[in-house]
Amino acid sequence: MPLFVGGGLIALVLVGLLIFLGVKALGGDDEPISNPTTTTQPTGDPSTEPSGEPSGEPSGEPSTPAGGELGNATGQAKSATDKLQADGYQCSDLFNGAQGAHRGCFKYKDATSAEAIFQFQPDGAIIGVLLRSEDSDNINNAKVTFDAALQAIGNDTFGGSEVVKIQDAVKTGQKTGKIGSTWGEFQLRNNGDDLQLSGGRSGSDSYDLPRKQFTTTEAQMYAALKPKQYTCTSSCRKTVGKYGSQSIYGYGGTSGGIRSFEMRASGEPADVKAAIPAVIADGFAAVQGPDAAALKAYVEAHNDGKSYASYVSGWRVEITGNNDDSYRSQTISIRYESFYV
Repeated sequence: MPLFVGGGLIALVLVGLLIFLGVKALGGDDEPISNPTTTTQPTGDPSTEPSGEPSGEPSGEPSTPAGGELGNATGQAKSATDKLQADGYQCSDLFNGAQGAHRGCFKYKDATSAEAIFQFQPDGAIIGVLLRSEDSDNINNAKVTFDAALQAIGNDTFGGSEVVKIQDAVKTGQKTGKIGSTWGEFQLRNNGDDLQLSGGRSGSDSYDLPRKQFTTTEAQMYAALKPKQYTCTSSCRKTVGKYGSQSIYGYGGTSGGIRSFEMRASGEPADVKAAIPAVIADGFAAVQGPDAAALKAYVEAHNDGKSYASYVSGWRVEITGNNDDSYRSQTISIRYESFYV
């Protein structure tokens, strides 16, 4: 009996165990499984890199001093400059660089005006010359001034014997014509009160000069001056005092920027003294360009009634005047330089 009961209990336990395992196998008690999510990261990499390379090369243009300045010179050029400055000339460079230089020396004394312009190589050798002397009051003064400049440049550059050839042509009254020499060929123009000599060294080419111009056209300049009570035709003008005037003139052709620029005042001395600062201010307010500030600074610094000439930022600037007791005039001329030898 006990064995039967025990065996029955064992059988019941075995049946229950089998039922439990069957349910477990069917997965009724399992929890759901969730897979991990993935996030795609942005790359953020630029598609191109900046090159950082310069787009152009330096232009290599010769150095153009701001105003009234001299660069280096040796040999013939230095000797000529020293002699001319000792004789009262004011010298400045239009340009001066590794390829050579263009130098102008200018002198005003009473009614006499003179200039000695020359180009020279880096070693100082002069390759082109332009001499001029003018005195409408006294022909002899024009000749004396011309001869002094000729010797200052010519004795070391052309040679003494070649200088004598030119002197003889002037003394004999030769008006115009060519003069040959061992240095090169010269062209003489002799009007008595106005003497000019130009020449280039054989086998050498003269340097090209920069073509300067303002960004302002003639029409734009006239439009800027009319609201300031200027009457503009071929130039812009308005009355100063009883019979004086101040005027501004610019030339640049039909469409280009102004290449020749002039400001002027004339009349009674007191009226002109007041008008000159005004016409300078009006003139430079009417033109624009990269050199305008340097040009204005030079003109204002030399506004003392005396005559001056200089190269300023590649331009030729001349300030001339008449200072009589009852009448005064002053003209400021700014233009690009020309040089033909």
